[in-house]
Amino acid sequence: ASVQGRVQVTYEATAAVATPPPPPVFKATYQEATRSIEITFAAPLERFQAVKVALLDGITARDGQPLAPWSLTFVTGNAP
Repeated sequence: ASVQGRVQVTYEATAAVATPPPPPVFKATYQEATRSIEITFAAPLERFQAVKVALLDGITARDGQPLAPWSLTFVTGNAP
């Protein structure tokens, strides 16, 4: 339940892209069986963009321990 509203996905500015597009529309769902977070997007991600996925402050483990804020950034390519 603590995952709700605490996952953020944004496009980031880079040297090649000074003004990134608006954030993508997504849904983050906690999967109890695998103890993982599944992120699904309403549409394909924009091509050639830096994407940042962040787990924000306030997410807790099943035992109540807080998860340290964390992020991952990657760049999309040209899908066929």
